[in-house]
Amino acid sequence: MNGIYGMELQYESLIPIARPKDTFLSVGTVTFLIEGKELPLDFNITEGGVEGSAGNIIRLNALVKDFEPQVYMDEYRALGLNASDLTYGFFAARHSDTYLTEVYTEYFYIKDESYLPLTLKSACLLFRDGSSLDYSGRITVFAQKQLAEVA
Repeated sequence: MNGIYGMELQYESLIPIARPKDTFLSVGTVTFLIEGKELPLDFNITEGGVEGSAGNIIRLNALVKDFEPQVYMDEYRALGLNASDLTYGFFAARHSDTYLTEVYTEYFYIKDESYLPLTLKSACLLFRDGSSLDYSGRITVFAQKQLAEVA
């Protein structure tokens, strides 16, 4: 089975962070624009870590996994898709015409939700058979603008 496993995302802060070890991200829906249509993917689990020292720009690595197709099943049906259609072959065949348009990201500092402008440096869609597709060069300005304003 080569269905969706998750995504690896690498962010970078746009401002220095005083206590990077007290930070974490929560990533929910990732939206792709495929053949002019939005295709949202929802994930239940965000894992990751922070690299960098206090008072500097930091890197935040996230692995989102546990793809949950039921959340957007109505949208998939409207596109003529089933969850089982969302395979490596589906995405690979459309890779050159696919853009990452939104990555719903929440940033938390200690226990409070705080403002942290981010940029998304890389994004790879992962599949259960170990294959992956790199969308790092296909991240839209709209997605980057939203992340620069993430709260």
